[in-house]
Amino acid sequence: MQPDVSFVLPVYNKAAALPFFFASLLAQTGGISFEVVFVDDASSDNSLEILDDFAARHDFVRVIRNDVNAGPSIRLNQGAAAAKGKYLALFDCDEILAPDAVATLLALALEHDADMVHGRGRKTTDPIESVKAAPIGGGFSVTVHDDPLARVLGRGMVRMTWLVARDLFIKAGGCDEAVFIQDESLPLRLAAHARRIVDADMIVTMIPDMGSHLSANKLQQNHDRFLVYLNFLQAYPHLSRDVRMKLYRKSVSAVKKARRDGASIPAVPVLARYIMGKLGLIDPDPASLVPYRDMLLRLPNIRRVEEK
Repeated sequence: MQPDVSFVLPVYNKAAALPFFFASLLAQTGGISFEVVFVDDASSDNSLEILDDFAARHDFVRVIRNDVNAGPSIRLNQGAAAAKGKYLALFDCDEILAPDAVATLLALALEHDADMVHGRGRKTTDPIESVKAAPIGGGFSVTVHDDPLARVLGRGMVRMTWLVARDLFIKAGGCDEAVFIQDESLPLRLAAHARRIVDADMIVTMIPDMGSHLSANKLQQNHDRFLVYLNFLQAYPHLSRDVRMKLYRKSVSAVKKARRDGASIPAVPVLARYIMGKLGLIDPDPASLVPYRDMLLRLPNIRRVEEK
């Protein structure tokens, strides 16, 4: 029987957090049928041992093992391909779920006939062993968007607090596997194929500082953001000029921020492109951005897919 939800959870060196995250997963309310697909990304700590113990004690848990570290984009796609649920619950597994997180996300998807639902996370300085996530309950605001791409290109939606129809994930091709971190690429690629997105102002996870988020590296963040938008521009040449201009501006903004964060990139051409893009006075041709890709690909200390 197909479960309602598949948790798809890439894991890399999360041993200190996994028992607490998994306890919050087991405490989910609402009677939803679910499976859990952990995808170990060649962890060097004892994460895999902990995952194997979960699977030995719970028949709804599966563990996918890998011998090389390929990054969360590839591992999330790998887990989604193996998942069987109608919906995919996508979280970072060093956080603590609200007890009604998945039930609330699923109820919103069904109520609004949406194939993407997004919640919020709240950071905390408390150690993970003492973090408690309050029930969501009611009283939160919801906005429904019938133009998902316009919503995703607005205020960022990069937190991994998603419930997504598995069919949509597969149709969209999941994460951009040319980019190590999935934060920017996943919502963008999903939104290009989605019918409707629900954006809910509710706290579905508490986020302790475990010192393990790859996206804390600002240069990595802007390197990846640039590649995501450049790749998307190249893959979707028939989008409207307004949408392509937004993508172009986001690409140039990422280059500008990468330069601010230490990338060796000439200032004047970037600033000129940035201003002309803001004014809509430039052709949003991805070919003009390729030289910046080549500069960013030479940056040191950046995790890249080819390094797997």
